[in-house]
Amino acid sequence: MLAVLMVAGCATGPEVPDDRRAADSHAGAGLYLIAEGQPDQARSRLERALQIDAEHPQALTGMGLVAESQGDAQAAHGYHQRAAQADPDSGAILNNWGRSLCRAGEEDDALAVFAEAAQVDGYDAAEVPLTNAARCALDAGREDAAARRADAAVEAAPEFAPARVVRGELRYRQGALEAAADDLARARDSGGAGARGLYWSARVAAARDRPEEAAAFAQRLAERFPGSEWSERLHADEVGP
Repeated sequence: MLAVLMVAGCATGPEVPDDRRAADSHAGAGLYLIAEGQPDQARSRLERALQIDAEHPQALTGMGLVAESQGDAQAAHGYHQRAAQADPDSGAILNNWGRSLCRAGEEDDALAVFAEAAQVDGYDAAEVPLTNAARCALDAGREDAAARRADAAVEAAPEFAPARVVRGELRYRQGALEAAADDLARARDSGGAGARGLYWSARVAAARDRPEEAAAFAQRLAERFPGSEWSERLHADEVGP
């Protein structure tokens, strides 16, 4: 599912304490390092922010993402929960908390949190928690709930590739192959289909009895994402060369 990074607000002005500015600066640097793919380096900056303010929401959600990168689901869950408690009006933080709940198998709570995140005033990326909600519901076998949320995500941002991919997968499972192909084509056109999108593109093409098209998608997947879970899965499915 999709994580959201936010820039920690750097408060300014004579009325802002120095320690608040320092905590924001460290948290912002940590989140930047996570976005750059350097979670180990981010940890020290986030920990320094938390030494100044133990409940700094951006630092907490950043630590949750660091824990995720290290495979520590329990620690990540705790950090994301604390972040959501510290700033329940942040769409980005609520989205990350929803992801953690879903991964813990708490789908009902996760869907409720994703809904809250999408409705936060001023949050301009509602398609992200809506897409995550669709993925969470689909993985739990709740296709009707997934469909409602995938449709809402596409309505919020028609060119958001992850929303198109999850809806394409859902439509494939429902046997709506033409609609699935259209969603996946839109995802590829946007440049954000990724390995999952190419996997489902190949599966849909094979189901539509278009072996050459399926083979082309399989080849693209193998070349762009060699050794990936999705490439191996497609090979196991015996789709493509």
